[in-house]
Amino acid sequence: MTTPSTSPTSLDPEVRQSGSEAPRRRPTRTIVAVIGAAAVVGIALGAAIGPQHQTVSASTAGDAGLADRIRSLPGSLDSFRSLSVAEIGPDGAVFAGLGDADPGAPGAPTADTVFELGSITKTFTGALFAEAIERGEVSADDALAEHLPELEGTPAGDVTLASLSQHTSGLPGLGATAADAAVTGVLLNENPYATTTTEQLIADAAVAPVDPDQGSLYSNFAVSLLGTALVEAADAGDYATLLEERITGPLGMDDTVVAATADEVPADAVPGFLINGVRAPRWSGEGYLPAGSSTFTTAADLAVWAQANLDGAAPGAAALEPTAPMGDGTEIGWGWITSPSFSGEGLQTWHNGGTAGFRTMLTLDRDAGTAFLALSNTAAPADYIAMSYASGAPIPAVDAPTATVAWGVFGLALLFGLIALLRSFRVKALLPSVSDLIWATFGLLLLWHSGPWFAVGGWLWGLALAPALAAIGVLVLRASRTPLPFLPRRRAWLWWPVAVIGAALAVGVTFLW
Repeated sequence: MTTPSTSPTSLDPEVRQSGSEAPRRRPTRTIVAVIGAAAVVGIALGAAIGPQHQTVSASTAGDAGLADRIRSLPGSLDSFRSLSVAEIGPDGAVFAGLGDADPGAPGAPTADTVFELGSITKTFTGALFAEAIERGEVSADDALAEHLPELEGTPAGDVTLASLSQHTSGLPGLGATAADAAVTGVLLNENPYATTTTEQLIADAAVAPVDPDQGSLYSNFAVSLLGTALVEAADAGDYATLLEERITGPLGMDDTVVAATADEVPADAVPGFLINGVRAPRWSGEGYLPAGSSTFTTAADLAVWAQANLDGAAPGAAALEPTAPMGDGTEIGWGWITSPSFSGEGLQTWHNGGTAGFRTMLTLDRDAGTAFLALSNTAAPADYIAMSYASGAPIPAVDAPTATVAWGVFGLALLFGLIALLRSFRVKALLPSVSDLIWATFGLLLLWHSGPWFAVGGWLWGLALAPALAAIGVLVLRASRTPLPFLPRRRAWLWWPVAVIGAALAVGVTFLW
C-alpha cells in the first residue's frame, strides 16, 4: 500500500486516488486569496503612487466669467494641470486661474503666480534688437563677428544679426554643448542648458557649421547669439541686466526674471510636470537666456508686455513688423511671428514657449487692439487653449497614433505580468520565473513613462502590476511547501540571456525618466 504523491508543480492538497483516477488540480483558497490580494494591493499602489491623470480641477481664481469660458471650450482639458489666462483689451486685462498649480499648495494660480515662460522670451530679445537699432548700437545687416570678435574668420561670424532673429542664419538649432546635453537631458529628465555658459556658447559658435541653403530653421542657438551680441553692443555686462534696464524695468515687470543659475530661480515659481505627472526639471543656464531657457514671469507681467506692444509703448515695438517670410503664409519680424488668425479672420502676431514642464502662448490681434495669453505648468500645448478660445474649435485630443502606442504599452505590460503569473504555477525552477518577473518589471517601467496617462490615472498601472505581484506570491507559496531549485534541469543556458536582456531593458527604460 502506497501513499499518493503530490505533483511537484501542484499547489493543491493531496488528493486521494481511486483506481486509475488521476489527481484533480484546482486552485486552492490560498491561491485565490493571493491573487485577490495582489489585485487589491496593485491597484491601490497604482492609484496612490502611480502616474497621474492630469486634468484641470475645479479650483478657480480671478474672473469667474473668463474661467467659465475656458472650462466650456470644446474638447478636453485632460493633460493640463493648471492654467493662468488673460484677456487683454483697450480697457485693461482680465485674469483667471484654473486648477491646482502646486500639489504642495492647492489652489488655482492668480495673476501673480510665477510660471516658466520659455520661448516667448524671444520677443524680448527681438525688442532689444529693435531698440539697439534705434539707438544706433547695431544695424540689422551687421555681421555677428562685428560684435563678437571671437568669431572673426568663422562661418558663424559672417552671418547677419537679422538672420539670427529671423531663424535664417544657417546655424543649427542648438550649439554642440547643448545638443549633446539635450540627448541625456531628455533621457534622464535633466536640464540640458546648465552647462552652456556665454563663453561656451561663443566657443560652440566658433566651430558650428553654417548651411546657407538651410532656409528657415527655428534656432535657439541663433537667438542666443543675437542676445549675446546685443549685450556686448550695449556694454551691459549680461543679458539679465540688459533686459531689466530696457524692458522689464521701464514697464514695471518686476516679477519677470531670468535665471542663469539654479540659485536664481524664484522660490515661489510653481512646479512643472511631464504628461505622466512626474515633476519636470527646472531649466537654468547663462548661455541660452536670450532664447528663453529659463525665464520666469506672471500673467500680470505678460499682460503688461502685451498691452505695451498693442499700444506702441513697448521698447523696441518695431520688432512686431514682419521682415522675412517663414512659409505657409507666416512671416517673422524680430522675434515676433505673424500668421493668419486662429479665428480665420485677419492676422495674429504671436509667440509660444515651452520648457521641460511648461507651455505658454501669447497672441496679439493688433487691428482689434486685443490679446490673449495662456500659461500652463504641464507639457500639454497652451497653443490649443488659445486656438480654441479664438476659433471655437475643439482642443485637440491626443492624436490616434500616440494613443494607440500608449494603450499598446499597457497591453504589453499586462501581458508580461500575466505570463509571469501563469508560468509561476508550472515552473520547476526559479530562474525562468525570475526572468519573467524581470520582463514584467521592464513592462511596468515602460508603462510608467509612456502609458495613456492623458486619459486615465495610476490605477491602470496598478492593474498591470497585479499579475506580477500575484506571481511573486505564488512562487513564495510554492517554495514554502516544496523548495524549488534555482536552475532548471534543462535549458538553463537559455534563461540566463533572457533574464540579462530583460534586465538591460529595465535599466535602460529608467533613463526615459
